[in-house]
Amino acid sequence: MPWSILSKGAGMTAAVVEEFADLVSQTVESRRKAGLKSAIYEAARLLGLTERRVRACLYREIRNVTAAEWLDVRARFASHLEAEARRHAAEADLLRARIEALRNEAA
Repeated sequence: MPWSILSKGAGMTAAVVEEFADLVSQTVESRRKAGLKSAIYEAARLLGLTERRVRACLYREIRNVTAAEWLDVRARFASHLEAEARRHAAEADLLRARIEALRNEAA
């Protein structure tokens, strides 16, 4: 059953569509260093969407979202955030090790 802003309960539905578009947009923005076209491609691949669907979310042209699509994107986005957290933790560990090495050399 597709959720649409034209269906019954439009307040809740509009919020779901907006959250969906926000998750997709955040994914694009996190990958934007290489350029917008590349970021859209990577976000589509990561979230399991078409590039056109990602563009529709990015430019707020999206009209409806199925429950399955919404849940799938939320799960994939959560996995994306977990991977980013692991990457940042590894970078922090590396920086701590470099700082410690510099301190030991100076002593």
